[in-house]
Amino acid sequence: MPGLLELVRDWIAGYPAGVERVLSMVGIEIHWFILQYVLGLPLLAVIAEAIWMKSGDELWKRLSRTLTKGFVVVFAVGAATGTAAEFGLILLWPNLAEVAGRYIYFPLYMEIFAFIMECVFVYIYFFAEERLSRRAHLLAGILVVVGAWYSASMILSVNSFMQAPANVVAGYDPLTGTWAPPKVILQVPSQIAQALDVDKLSASGAEILGTQGASVAISFPSGLVRTLMAEALAGKTVGESSLVAIARPEAAQVLASVPLKSILNSILETTVLSAGVYTLAFRSGGYLATLIHAIGAGVTVSAFTVMGAYSLRLITCREDDQDREYYRMALRFAAAASLIAIAIQGIGSGHAMGVAVVRHNPEKLAAMEGTSSGITSVPKLIGLEGLIHEKLIPRLAYSSTQAKIPDYDAIGPSYRPPLIIHYMYYAKLGLAVLLGLTALGMTRHAVRHDSAPGWFLKVSVVSPALAHATSFLGWGVREAGRKPWAIYAIMDVQAELTANPPPTWQLVGVAVYLAAILTLLCLVVYRYLWRR
Repeated sequence: MPGLLELVRDWIAGYPAGVERVLSMVGIEIHWFILQYVLGLPLLAVIAEAIWMKSGDELWKRLSRTLTKGFVVVFAVGAATGTAAEFGLILLWPNLAEVAGRYIYFPLYMEIFAFIMECVFVYIYFFAEERLSRRAHLLAGILVVVGAWYSASMILSVNSFMQAPANVVAGYDPLTGTWAPPKVILQVPSQIAQALDVDKLSASGAEILGTQGASVAISFPSGLVRTLMAEALAGKTVGESSLVAIARPEAAQVLASVPLKSILNSILETTVLSAGVYTLAFRSGGYLATLIHAIGAGVTVSAFTVMGAYSLRLITCREDDQDREYYRMALRFAAAASLIAIAIQGIGSGHAMGVAVVRHNPEKLAAMEGTSSGITSVPKLIGLEGLIHEKLIPRLAYSSTQAKIPDYDAIGPSYRPPLIIHYMYYAKLGLAVLLGLTALGMTRHAVRHDSAPGWFLKVSVVSPALAHATSFLGWGVREAGRKPWAIYAIMDVQAELTANPPPTWQLVGVAVYLAAILTLLCLVVYRYLWRR
């Protein structure tokens, strides 16, 4: 049985562009580390301000102002790390950037306006407090929240498209337990469709679904689409490509010198226009669940961070400290917010995310549950494999204990995600349960208005790190589980990579630089909020 290190090596070396993927992971996760506070802290600050307006208790105003200071600093650095992440996308994965710019550009374009909205209202909320009425200032705070969530909704629509495009149909039957490669439904312009050989199409696994205006809907096997995408981005002509294998001989001869990218671009443009240029990304599988879960992650991490910070304040301050009551009040607020957020994440949006994986990414589900004879899965390790894999997961996933979850070993080798995500997934579940118990215990003490034991406050102090680890593992499962694809069933990792990748030492240098920026940010926020 392979160990964890072997599975990590398989994730890095077993798929193309291992070092480049690690650098992208570092850059995006550092940006996500910061972005979570942009999603969560404004909401907590606005709630605290609303309570102050209703109660008149100045402690709530103080809490709101403290949270505002925190997210203003974080927002400024987040803008810089977001720019770095975008440059990384363009420099390392230019073909993916080209495909996104051609076919799913609308959300990326609209995100510019979301960012402008954030910038305007963040600084109005921070600097104009004394110049606005209470209601106007609260409204500015609400618009900060809307701007941040609006921005997230645009970016996540593109990510959801990469995970589960609306025109891709998964090939797993839970009743029989049989797996087949996913199919990609494309609208082929009639002129191009006439150049294709019906018998050869059928032999390749494609299926003609019918006509729609001036195009023909054809369901293509994902393996063929992946190959054609790679060949088109490599600059091949029709005569040099796999398209010849499904074209009429006379058409293949006429089109032999035509760039394959021109043909494929015409097909993809027609498909996008048919599906809706402005709605395609938002109709991706699991988009709404992804949006709610990602925003929920930001609120959860923010709430646990506030809870941990004020727990540390209570541990370090004297019994006669005049601010002790303020610290207790802030801790009660953060504990309640943490409990509500983690409950919604687990019971609501987390389940919806799981349902989306079941419907649209059965290969990822197989890897998440570790249904491979090549590893010792966590359910097997604890002696509950029969209960979890044969009863619980089928009931949750398919609403039937007669259904079967996908067998990892039955999936084609070139379609398998890395098995390391199984252990990441179950580690995430374990940490989420621990966080929930911590929030529940702290809320219990808050409701009873008594002081939590010192050891429990110490557990609360480390809860922000646990919350970040949980979030990191969740994104890791989502993104690593998308491999070997860049865009599921359409484009693989090798096709998106730059033709001139930089040497490893340069990539390591950039990763160290980004990590240093994150460390500096933590120190600055600590000195700005704590020491003051």
